[in-house]
This record gives sequence, structure tokens and C-alpha cells, in this order.
Amino acid sequence: MSKVLLMYSNGQPSLVHVERLKRVRQDLSVAVADSEEIAVRHAADTDVILGHRYLRQVLPHVRRLKWVQSTAAGPHHLLSSDLRRVNPILTRCTVFSDVVAWHAFTLALSLLRRIPEAVKAQQQGVWAHSPFDMLPFPQTAMIFGVGCIGRELAMILRKNGLAVLGVTRKYSPEADAVCDELFCANNSWFEHLHRADLCFITLPLTKSTSRFFDETVLRALPRHAVLVNVGRGGVVDTDALVSILQEGHLGGAALDVVDPAPSSSSDPVWSVPRLLITPKVAVFHPEYQKKLEAFIENQVIRYLRGETLLDIISVDKLAGDR
Repeated sequence: MSKVLLMYSNGQPSLVHVERLKRVRQDLSVAVADSEEIAVRHAADTDVILGHRYLRQVLPHVRRLKWVQSTAAGPHHLLSSDLRRVNPILTRCTVFSDVVAWHAFTLALSLLRRIPEAVKAQQQGVWAHSPFDMLPFPQTAMIFGVGCIGRELAMILRKNGLAVLGVTRKYSPEADAVCDELFCANNSWFEHLHRADLCFITLPLTKSTSRFFDETVLRALPRHAVLVNVGRGGVVDTDALVSILQEGHLGGAALDVVDPAPSSSSDPVWSVPRLLITPKVAVFHPEYQKKLEAFIENQVIRYLRGETLLDIISVDKLAGDR
């Protein structure tokens, strides 16, 4: 008999979802953990973990774990000595790549068309008939990270007439196919930052990407450039970005992830000019739970049939990134 433990990070699994999983195979045992205590209690005899909410707490107690299905697109933050020791099959979830890509594109358009300023004027009851300080219409976009999200974004940008420059650690034909130019594994991309009207970040947080967008990189972007981060907050040096925006160097920045996250309403990051923040919501939409559960059910069916799982990512690769 196989035992599956559900511990999703964003809300409880639906009762219908749990029942469908139970019906996949008659001898399949399904447990739901809505607390760390329950998760640890089920750890020892669990074969499969769906979700990663209590993963670090559970790993020291597992005895027969074979597979972990993360609900994240980039599971680099899950790496630990226990994960390396257990070394299960690790799969991520990329079914929301298109949603995140559209969110990134929308953030860029909002800044280009000065929508935040229009909203502020509306809230103040001001009919600002004179055009806001609009930015030039973009011709070229640069995407750092041409994985699933980056490729979806590249296709959206190209369909809207922009040239796309991609920056990726390792060459892939999939990335090359959606970019007009692709830069890999060297610093040649730096020489092309001045061409970027829009700069998008979809990178994971690793040792090599931590504070990757520091003051030097940010200042190399054109004065009118718009920066959008839907990857990980730690990839951007927030203090440097705040300082540069206050100086008026960039046309604007939009962050769906911020590191450190604002701790209170008085946090200075809230008042930075031309900075648009969405609180880590790029992945969400009305069909979120339905799509997530359908993807995971399909993965469980694949696993039990002995078929190749989708979106496998090597634990050794994560360790190498560190």
C-alpha cells in the first residue's frame, strides 16, 4: 500500500480532490496535514508528499519517502541537508507559468501608462486632464531567466511587437526558440543592458543570483527602463533599487516579491516613487485551486502507473546552485 500526505501551502485541498485521489487506486491511503504536528505524525510511513508546507519539519522523520511534489515553480528554497540525504524524486509545478507571465506583462504596461498615478489622482478626486509623464513605447525587452515563466513571457512580448533578449545560465533550444537573442553563462549580457526598455526577472534565488541586480546592474539600465520582478525577492538589492528610484534613474519598477517584505504600513518601501508592489499574487487567479488539484491528480496517476513524472528537478541540481 502507498501512503500520500497532502500539505499544501495555499489553502486546504478540496474534499472532492481528496476523494479523487483515494479513487486512483483502491489501496492508496491519503492523509491531510493542516498542522505541523499532524504532518510529523504521518511522516514515517508516507511514500509521497504533495505540497511542501511542512517539508523541513517532516524530512527528519521520513522512512520510505520516494517523491515530493512541490506546489512551487521554483523549489530552490526547499533545499536542506535532510532533502539531500533523503534524495526523493522532486517535482515542481509549472502550470501557472502563463498566469505569472501575464501578471508581469500587466505590471510593465501599468507603469508605462502611469496607471498608478491615475489611480492616485482618482482617489484624491483630481481630474488630471494633462497627460502624465508617459514613458516611450518599448521596443526591446530583456528577460533574466528563460525557464517556463520566462518563455511564456517572451512569447507574449514578441506577439506585441517587442524584440526579446534572453539571459539564461545554460543554453536550451526551447529558450533560443522564443528569444531574438540569447545570452548564456557569461557576462556578455551586461553589454546589452542599455538596450532594455523593459527588464523582467523570473530567476530563482540561488547563491549565484542573490542580489544579482545590485547597484551596478541597475544603473546600467537606461534611465527610462522599467524593471519587473516576478521571480524571487532576494535577486534584487532592494536598498539599491529604492535609492535609484528616488534619484529618478529608472522609469519605474514593479515587484511581486520583495526582500525583505515590508513589515508595517510605515515601511519606507511603500512611499518610493514609481514603485508598484503586488503582494506575491502573480500566481493566483480564480481557477488556481482547480488547476493545481488537476495537475497533482494527473501526477499521482502517472506515478502509480510507473510513468515519467512532469517537471522533475534534480535535488543535486538544487545543491549545485547553492
